[in-house]
Amino acid sequence: MIPRLALFARAILTRHRAQPLENAFVLIQGHRILQVGERKDLQFLPSVRVLDLGDTILLPGLINAHCHLDFTSLRGKVPLRDGFRDWLTRVARKTRATTPEDFKRSISEGIRQSLDHGTTTLYDIATSYESYALLKKSGLRSAVFFEALDFGQPLPLAVWKRILDRVQRATAFPPHPTTLRWGFSPHTPYTVSRELFHLVGRQLAHHRKMPTAIHVGESRAEWELFQKGRGALAKRRSELNPDWAKPHAKTPVQFLSKLGWLPKLDLAVHCNTVDGKDLELLEKHRIGVVHCPGSHAFFGHPKFRYAEFKEWGIPVALGTDSLASNRSLSMFREMRLFAQANPAVKPSEVLSLTTDRAAEALGEGKSLGQVRPGYLADLIGVPAPSLLPKDPEELADWVIHHKGPVSFSMVNGERLLRVAG
Repeated sequence: MIPRLALFARAILTRHRAQPLENAFVLIQGHRILQVGERKDLQFLPSVRVLDLGDTILLPGLINAHCHLDFTSLRGKVPLRDGFRDWLTRVARKTRATTPEDFKRSISEGIRQSLDHGTTTLYDIATSYESYALLKKSGLRSAVFFEALDFGQPLPLAVWKRILDRVQRATAFPPHPTTLRWGFSPHTPYTVSRELFHLVGRQLAHHRKMPTAIHVGESRAEWELFQKGRGALAKRRSELNPDWAKPHAKTPVQFLSKLGWLPKLDLAVHCNTVDGKDLELLEKHRIGVVHCPGSHAFFGHPKFRYAEFKEWGIPVALGTDSLASNRSLSMFREMRLFAQANPAVKPSEVLSLTTDRAAEALGEGKSLGQVRPGYLADLIGVPAPSLLPKDPEELADWVIHHKGPVSFSMVNGERLLRVAG
């Protein structure tokens, strides 16, 4: 018989009940949740191990839907000076000057920070391709998106062959845990040639369950490129790839639609500049959108149109982006920043953008983001207030304003951190 573990907590935020469960338990068997209820209703059996978390609020582990672990070491080192394009250029220079060992140290530090702050699911964009091996042994539930771009390079097929070779080397050694999967991330609609988009798409046709993500509609400079065919990004494209045709589409989302890429896309990251047609296309193809509040504030991007995404039924998740454009990998901080920018959104809804609604955006809504029977046992705990508020919104707000490391963390039924104290 698979051993069972009962976790006791002062309160549990299940994310599918309006009210928290007080003096409650979660019964776990293997990787999944078997039962959730009030402590008095648990029937003890000799085969059940017990762990009492004391004055703890237990909730689903937090989901970071977009991160660049490669750039953890760049915190504070690439200030915004002369616009978005200049910032991208300086990050690219630092990337070229970084050794594989430096990348590994940066990724390891990013994993440590993520675990400390209660992230249990992390979606990483791999520029160096070094994160796969490190995430494989981290205990985190994760997806690695191997980045593809040929900006400044003349031969897309040669670039693609190098990408496939690097992916093969990165993923070569089993065992591969069930908590880890990988896919591709064509960088942006303006740094990837039509030929490379086609080559990646052809690969996906043979591997339909491979996840995909693309940075889409991030900046005003990108919007200007597609709307008017000019600006800083347009100038840089013509300098580095003079043979690339100007994009014949009003927006990056519509450009991807013309390429036939939207049916292949799982996550559209940023989407700060979208129009009504874009919203229609994103909804039609059931594409999740990832918003990164910390990075968004760093650049001063146009206001994220959360209410419109919600109205269209487009699921939204939060991410941290990289520490090259953020101060922290804490999803608690991302929630606080989102709440500040969207004061009309209730705390429980803000919390959902890193739990149940985030899981929906990732296509994992039936297995992640909630504490309920049948769901994966990905859980975290934070200290409870001395007096539990009766209003569930106040309790959700308490959780969002948690600072520092979490007191308990579990992925796939396996504890990752010791209980505090």
